[in-house]
Amino acid sequence: MTWPRRATYGLWAASAALLVLAFLAVRDKGHPADAWVVGGSILCSAIPFTAGHLVTRHDPSNWVGPWLTAAGANIILQMAHGTWAEALADAPSGLAASAELLNLTQGIWMGWFLPFAMVLLLFPDGRPADTWGRRTAIALPALVVAFNLLLAIAPGPLTPPLPDWPRPFGTHWIGYASIPVLIAFYAALVAAALSTRRRYRAAGTDLQRSRLRWMFLSCLSVPATILLCWAGYLLTGTPIFALGGLVAMNVAIPTATLIAMLRHDLYDVDRALVATAAYSTLAFGVVTSYGVLSAVIGRALGGDSATAAVISTVIVMIALLPARSILLRVLGRRLHPRRERGVAAVRSLVAAVHAGADQPERLEEVLRQGLRDPGLRVGYQRPGSTDFVDVGQRPVPAEGSIPITLARNVVGVIRPGDGAAGIPEEVAREAGLLAESVRLRGELSEALSAVEASRRRLLSAGYEERRRLEMDLHDGAQQRLVSLGMRLRVAQHRADGGDAPNLDALVDGAVGELALAVAELRQIAHGLRPSCLDDGLAPALESLARSCALPLDITCSADELPDHVSLTAYYVASEGVANAVKHATASRVAVHVQQEESIVHVAVRDDGRGGARLTPGSGLAMLSDRVNALGGRLTVSPEPRGGTSLEAVIPCAS
Repeated sequence: MTWPRRATYGLWAASAALLVLAFLAVRDKGHPADAWVVGGSILCSAIPFTAGHLVTRHDPSNWVGPWLTAAGANIILQMAHGTWAEALADAPSGLAASAELLNLTQGIWMGWFLPFAMVLLLFPDGRPADTWGRRTAIALPALVVAFNLLLAIAPGPLTPPLPDWPRPFGTHWIGYASIPVLIAFYAALVAAALSTRRRYRAAGTDLQRSRLRWMFLSCLSVPATILLCWAGYLLTGTPIFALGGLVAMNVAIPTATLIAMLRHDLYDVDRALVATAAYSTLAFGVVTSYGVLSAVIGRALGGDSATAAVISTVIVMIALLPARSILLRVLGRRLHPRRERGVAAVRSLVAAVHAGADQPERLEEVLRQGLRDPGLRVGYQRPGSTDFVDVGQRPVPAEGSIPITLARNVVGVIRPGDGAAGIPEEVAREAGLLAESVRLRGELSEALSAVEASRRRLLSAGYEERRRLEMDLHDGAQQRLVSLGMRLRVAQHRADGGDAPNLDALVDGAVGELALAVAELRQIAHGLRPSCLDDGLAPALESLARSCALPLDITCSADELPDHVSLTAYYVASEGVANAVKHATASRVAVHVQQEESIVHVAVRDDGRGGARLTPGSGLAMLSDRVNALGGRLTVSPEPRGGTSLEAVIPCAS
């Protein structure tokens, strides 16, 4: 077992013993309200105790965990010490009393600050950052011990609630040295905070700096406690308001330390840091301004004038309105320059794009420069998909990325580089319009590319079809007609030479050749446009069903359609049926045609093995080009229960 873990267990045991003493003191006093004090102390100590346990469990050799546990033990100690002293002061008391111990613990209040100062010195690896940190870590406990020893012999009464108790160690003027020791203690607290700043400057990665910013945020609860103490003295004459600050300090620092060590990316620490610093500064300004104005106006109008309080309040509130936005802006630039650089870079690009001097596709490059993260990537959502790709169509993982949203719709993501700090939400929010512009431009470019590719395929198919027709005509009907013409010319020459031909045989042969030529021409024309469409789309589909080798269910609810729409719908149906028969090993095929206003839906579904895809050069690809040429779309997808679904949506507006 490591020494930090032993120390943690020892502090738990000491806290349990102090709780027993506190309950004994409460029972001796006999006031039920004191039991609420004990319960509240236990609740407040739960957070530092839990934080200390989790940190020790995460890293058993790290001394940050024991010092967080010591902060929880301090709450129990302060409560038990105060309750015991109050019980002794409420005579008669049956509790044991030690004047020596009481004299030596007058500076026990230092326990509120010592554990957290040590956490600042040791965070995050459990060791001081440098020589100054090591000296401060030694000086802090030594100053606490020296202050209590000197205070035990300082002239004057003891601290309440037992000011008249005896002084077993006597008094001596050297006890006044407790004052410079106290000043040195405050200086050591400042040195502990500065050690965190030095560690921050020496941090090599954004990840380390992000963790240390959590410590900056939690440290702000210490000056907030002092401000509350001042406000209490100003408004009530007592430091009662400081109790809330002490509670906040014992909640904020352990929580922030735990998050920084285990889940530094849980929340945007920079936003919390700026807001806390701004409102702490405003609180200080309000308290100071209110005190000064109340004193000045009260002297002019009368010592206890209610008018002075009202005027002071109004003036302070009016000054507070612009001060808040100014403070947030100034502190944002000072405390979080990375956020400001990122937002400024995006806004500069937006202005350049609007002016026509730049392209929105440079968003990734601009963010890399503004956030100083060379590994940063920006992904844009692909149409009809949840995947993200960059401008080079390379995939960008969504895990670990911050979404870019516009009108509550995710249009892209920003992924930080390895080891880099997270992306500020304001930067992602500012990039929304640019990301949507890049996404739409990419979608339009992809659509135009698809249209261009489809046009080239259609042109190529047209050229091929012309060559095929030329060959069919040349090798078929044309040859027959040329041959027929030559035979007639030979017969003419023979008749001129006195050799009369057999006219009956000649005419019969010519008619036969013409009939074959006409048949071949009809066959070629049928390949261009099926003759079955002469009676409409529904009869053509019925003809397709009669010639199909599989049972074919036909449903057609379409009125008179333009010829090019009927032809395309027929080709979709015939191609789908042909694929089901040839490749799908299906047992049944269904064709459904439905007209809805200016749209015709054509669906061909089979119960085969599936696997059909739109691959370049295939019949389905050529069919897709034909449908796209009419402004429609063709999709091929698997059926839920097996098989393939071929669906086409064809505009049919006249």
